[in-house]
Amino acid sequence: MPYSVFTILALTIHIIVNIDIFLMGKPPKSLVAIKEYKAFVISIALFFLTDVLWGVFEENKLAIALYIDTTAYFLMMGSTIFFWTRYVTKLLGGRKVFSQIVRWVGFTFLLTEVVLLIVNIPLPVLFRVDLSTCVYESYIARNVMLWIQIGMYLLAFIFTLVNTIINKERKHLVRNIAIIAYSLINATFIFIQLFDPYLPLYSMGLLIGICVLSIFVVRDIREAYRDALLESKNNEKIQKEELGNAITQARTDSLTGTKNKYAYIELEEEMDRLIAEDKAEDFAIVVCDLNGLKTINDKYGHDKGDQYIIASVKVIEEYFGKEEIYRFGGDEFVVFLKGELYKQRRTILNNFNRFIDGCLGKDLPVISAGMSAYKRGEDNTFRAVFNRADKSMYSRKEMLKEHL
Repeated sequence: MPYSVFTILALTIHIIVNIDIFLMGKPPKSLVAIKEYKAFVISIALFFLTDVLWGVFEENKLAIALYIDTTAYFLMMGSTIFFWTRYVTKLLGGRKVFSQIVRWVGFTFLLTEVVLLIVNIPLPVLFRVDLSTCVYESYIARNVMLWIQIGMYLLAFIFTLVNTIINKERKHLVRNIAIIAYSLINATFIFIQLFDPYLPLYSMGLLIGICVLSIFVVRDIREAYRDALLESKNNEKIQKEELGNAITQARTDSLTGTKNKYAYIELEEEMDRLIAEDKAEDFAIVVCDLNGLKTINDKYGHDKGDQYIIASVKVIEEYFGKEEIYRFGGDEFVVFLKGELYKQRRTILNNFNRFIDGCLGKDLPVISAGMSAYKRGEDNTFRAVFNRADKSMYSRKEMLKEHL
């Protein structure tokens, strides 16, 4: 019974220590060799299960069950070695030739174990179970395979040590020490197991070794998930910024840098909603038209016309600010005034018009501007305010023509 108690305890501790590995979904890309480690951990769990059953069957003298389970025991023993070599070589990398040798040794060991188990059925070379007494007997091949495992763990120890020295990896020193400790612990317990097959020393070595190794692996997993979370947040921030930039570009006039007609339509829709809900704050609209743009385009070309548009926008920005200017058409701009600009709208417009009057007859922009304020309770749409401002602009335009 003590044999089964220990192996049950070993299986339980193994599951608790590696519960994150068993329940892990898709791991972060930065987590090196985690798939190999998960396969390795599962193979150890299955080995512990066969060892638990071995104790139960042996104590209850179930000979056939004991024989079948012992076969599974040796098979899982080979599997743990196979997955261990794959994990170590994938994790450490190192020289390709050396890594391939270690991986092939692990595969050859598992294959040899399978062949010996097949041979063992007609000709016991690994073990024998007496069907009448349920006595387990080990044979020479069992000891040879244990010695080979000791050699393989020592090979893993040398491989890790050499890899550490050659690459001088200070960053992964703790990880490499954990692998070295695992290798030496298992080599030691397997050596002792050679002398007493009825003690669960093999399982004891695996349990202690995996507990030491999991300290590094769990830390590595947490760091990887933390890095993945930070990367995800950074990517989300970048995507939001890119989306914001894309939206800004979609609403911006490429020539002048002002907002475009698409942005104006959005403003109109939003203001119509606020007006309908009686939530619109006081605002005014200034409609600006660039005098003589068609003449400039026809006489000097569109490049000169573009320069005239840009110069005109700078004048509008100087008086009305840069935030709420919309290019409504080729030579028509709309300014949306709110807050402090709304309060000072008449003064601003008067100053603007005086400046424009001084531009007449000179090589300077001439801009017609008309303004109208929102009349609460009277204006049902944003368009109504715009139409009054547009009408006022045309009156100003006619007046400026008379002075040319």
